[in-house]
Amino acid sequence: MSKSILVKIKQPPETLFEKAQQAANGQGYKLVGDASKGLISGSGVRGSYKFNGNNVLILTINDKPALLSWKTVEEKLIGFLTE
Repeated sequence: MSKSILVKIKQPPETLFEKAQQAANGQGYKLVGDASKGLISGSGVRGSYKFNGNNVLILTINDKPALLSWKTVEEKLIGFLTE
């Protein structure tokens, strides 16, 4: 089962992507892509992201550990991609 969420962003995707890549790598996640779309994986989580032209991030979680709640995974990935 996969789940997609929409997140309003306040910074340009290029700025967010650079920060996201550093944050993800620092916590053992792998972020592959660019400032328009890509893949994120780590700790049993696999997903993808896409920035659209309306300052919105579309995050799709494709796989997660059974013991982690959707909310926990969403918060972790959103943290990488928006802060």
